[in-house]
Amino acid sequence: MLRSAIIAAFLSIPNPIVAFNGLRTWSKKVIYQKIDLCTQSCCSPIVPGLYLSNAKAAVDANIIRCLKITHVLTIEAHKIPKSAFPNPNVATLFIRASDSPQTNLLPYFPMANAFIDEGIKKGNVLVHCHFGVSRSATIVIAYIMAKYNLSFEEAFSYVRNRRRFINPNPGFISQLKEYQRLNYDVDGLLRLEAYLCVKAREHKYKIASVAAVCVGIIVPLAVLIA
Repeated sequence: MLRSAIIAAFLSIPNPIVAFNGLRTWSKKVIYQKIDLCTQSCCSPIVPGLYLSNAKAAVDANIIRCLKITHVLTIEAHKIPKSAFPNPNVATLFIRASDSPQTNLLPYFPMANAFIDEGIKKGNVLVHCHFGVSRSATIVIAYIMAKYNLSFEEAFSYVRNRRRFINPNPGFISQLKEYQRLNYDVDGLLRLEAYLCVKAREHKYKIASVAAVCVGIIVPLAVLIA
């Protein structure tokens, strides 16, 4: 009963799009509803504590500060450097993915859901890809489906009412429908593979640095001993 009331309350929220661009005015270049998603920050509130945006918004100091963002989830082909984020204390999760029907995001849904839940408990979460249209929208729809036990159609409609121009590619839509068929449960091996994939990328630079230090110590020692 309470759950239904909460969902109904969320569904009744109007459809504001929060757009920040410092003191600059809207770009005249039309991409989506007169919003230039390449050069303008565009952030849409989905549920309390969760925002869906483009990449520009993720590194916009005004947005991070005004919305009190504590967690940023990035779904992109290339990782945004930590130094690009205006707040170095923001927790981040990076999922490498291209906007292609062949890209499989399904194994990452549980990890993304857990990250979003943690972020909402501790503050506010920003989920973004490049434009905030396909990849990040898919992750947010999956979260809404699992969190509120909604069908794909219900969750898609709900998110689109808050960000009119979302448009997951056909492959992602198929994965979301499969997620519903699986009752929002992903095979443990797929979860593990996704987790290891993300963690490997997080630590690859640390590993490379450690390896370089080791080589820098071991080689001189070997020369001295020889």
